Amino acid sequence: MMPNSKILIKNVSEIETYDVIASESSLNIALYEQVLKDYWHEVIADAQSAGTEIWDGQYYRLENIDEIQQGSLQLKLSTISYSTIRSLMKLSKQQSLASCYFPYHINTGALISTSDDFFVFGQKSTKSDTYFLDLIGGGLQRDELEVKQAVDIKKNILKEAFEEANISSSMIDWVDLNSFLLTNTMSVVIVFNIKLNVDKGQLLKSFEARVENELSGLQFFDQQSVNEFSHKENILSYLSLVPQLVSNF
Repeated sequence: MMPNSKILIKNVSEIETYDVIASESSLNIALYEQVLKDYWHEVIADAQSAGTEIWDGQYYRLENIDEIQQGSLQLKLSTISYSTIRSLMKLSKQQSLASCYFPYHINTGALISTSDDFFVFGQKSTKSDTYFLDLIGGGLQRDELEVKQAVDIKKNILKEAFEEANISSSMIDWVDLNSFLLTNTMSVVIVFNIKLNVDKGQLLKSFEARVENELSGLQFFDQQSVNEFSHKENILSYLSLVPQLVSNF
């Protein structure tokens, strides 16, 4: 029921060439209002029984994907609450949603390459001691970082790289924009390329000294094994797009 992940925009300019425009949200969920409220109560109840805290923050939402695909250098941003995002995700597991109901909440993610040419991914553990891989990155949340210009989006990925993997600015050679993705959870991921001036061993050493434990580990893939993502991973997941992202590094 959820959409397949896909690359929305591959031929991107540098992030600094985009203008950020504050916009009203075009999302009209009146049709589903009650069911979304009910779903959010379920999400809260699940969190409470799992002993985790849940916080209803504000994410930025990308309003003008079509225009950007046609070459526009404007990013029209509105906001959307986490409760709406989570509830729409639950709803999309029950039925196919028209794209006008997609949350299009923005995350930033990074394809990170060490000086000895390993690509690094974050490992997140679940309650059942299984783990899954993810790009290092996180939500573009207004409560954490106000986006007034496009360079603030780059600041977000640098903040996430530091919080998740203890990658400081002195460890980074360069950063540029890779692509815009739509994921199977209906989010837009703005993907950056980050080239490090430290090797795998040095990065692991820095990671061990991290302050926050958002990630349980780091996983490294060389050029060959990173291309196997499209076969190994769930075909719905945006990780199946990794080989195409790598070709854009």
